[in-house]
Amino acid sequence: MKKYRIELTEKQMRVLEHGLESHMRLMMGQVRDLADDLAFYDTYKFKDREDFSQIHRRACDRRDALCEVLQAAMRIAFRAPYSVPEEKSEDCMIEECMWDAVRFARGTSRWDRPFQIGDEPVPKIEVIEDEDEPRI
Repeated sequence: MKKYRIELTEKQMRVLEHGLESHMRLMMGQVRDLADDLAFYDTYKFKDREDFSQIHRRACDRRDALCEVLQAAMRIAFRAPYSVPEEKSEDCMIEECMWDAVRFARGTSRWDRPFQIGDEPVPKIEVIEDEDEPRI
């Protein structure tokens, strides 16, 4: 079996974590989080504006509309009336395990260790601190 070691910056780890989570949830039929991410993508850059509550309300409406569209797509993908797969695929379990390991390495996991999900081992992620840069 080939093994790989990947060195990433903190921002790259955050992007990897987010990408794994979005794809994993999509493959499990959990479209609300994806709709949330899409609808609120740039909303919070306006948080200091007086009309922020109106901007937030529009984002909520977009999210709800996106949820309906994504749920309809999931019903097509997984044959109506179901909008989720009957069981997790092997790739989805591997992805969930990787996502958990990334969260653990970044310190964003709420668990004391990453969990093995499926047959693949938990990825080992080493935190390398650069002496010139403080760790975030």
